This record gives sequence, structure tokens and C-alpha cells, in this order.
Amino acid sequence: MSAEGIYRLLLRAYPPDFRAEYEREMMLLFRDQCRESDVRTVGFWAAVVWDIARSAPALRAEAWFTRGRESIRTMGVTMKIAAMLTVLAGVLGILNAGVDGGAAFAGTIGGMHALSLVLSILASVLLLAAGAAILRPTERGRQAARLALLASLVLMVAARLLHPWMSPFSQLMGIGLPVAFLIALSWPRRALPSGAV
Repeated sequence: MSAEGIYRLLLRAYPPDFRAEYEREMMLLFRDQCRESDVRTVGFWAAVVWDIARSAPALRAEAWFTRGRESIRTMGVTMKIAAMLTVLAGVLGILNAGVDGGAAFAGTIGGMHALSLVLSILASVLLLAAGAAILRPTERGRQAARLALLASLVLMVAARLLHPWMSPFSQLMGIGLPVAFLIALSWPRRALPSGAV
């Protein structure tokens, strides 16, 4: 393997973005060093390896922290969207149960169906509360959102078991959405800085 091939392999210690921007210049500098020094000596390669060992880890760490900050910012935006969807699902659940509840006042549904509607309205209100809690970028807000989502899920499952009146869309929104958000809120990640969300 040529000296340039070995050096190109050593350059892989640097982050890909850094290599994309500076690899050409680094190779030109290395060629100049090869012309001025004897590439067959241990001292030459020790200096090359020392230079890479001194600078590459810091650049890798900087690239890693930059990706982490971008990930946190992206997660903050995702959580805001999730909160808005949760609030929307809560409003839709209340409206849907309200339409079915109109039939209850007309006396066309039984007691179990009416109890099921009350439970689904409470579950939808809890979805609204969970959406508001998700918007709080603190661990306490996340905990409140988890509790509201879990309570909403339990109430919605109980409503479904009491009376099978729900459409597939209502079931997806009332059961699937809380489960998805519970998973998202329980996913391990670093705490968001207060200005990141």
C-alpha cells in the first residue's frame, strides 16, 4: 500500500463532513510532506499519527454534539406536533361522543351505551389535558402527559368493552393514539433545554 493510501485510510478518523470539506487539501499537504521527508521512517509516521490523534477526536466529538443538538431540536418540534394532534384528537372525540350523546337524550340508547359515551367523553378530555401537558418541556409535564394518556386509554378501553358503538376511526384515535404517545413519551432521551422547544 502506498503512503497516500495509508494516509487516506488514517483520515477516516475524521468525521465525514470534515473529510468532505478538507480531505483534498490534507492530501495535498501530505504529498508536500512526503516530498520533504522520508516516508519510510518511524518518525514521519509517528508525527502523522500524532497529528490525527490530536485533532480527530475533538472534531468527532464536536460533530456528535452538533447532531445531538439537532436531534433535540427536532424532537422538540415533533413533540409540539404530537401535542397539537393530541388536542385535536381530544376535540374530535368530544364532538363524536356529543353526536352520539344526542341520541341518548332522545332516549334511543340504553344505559350501558350512555355510560360508554360518558367514559369516552372523559377520555377525550384527558387527551386534551395530555396535549397541554406535552407542551410543557419539563419532566413534570411529560409525567402529567403520561398519566393523562394512560387514564384516557383505560377509559376508552372500558367504554369500548361496555358497548361496541365505536367506529374503527374512533378506536384508532381513542386507543391507538394514546398508546403511540405513551411510547413516544417513554422513549429514553436527554431532557430538553428550556429554550429548545
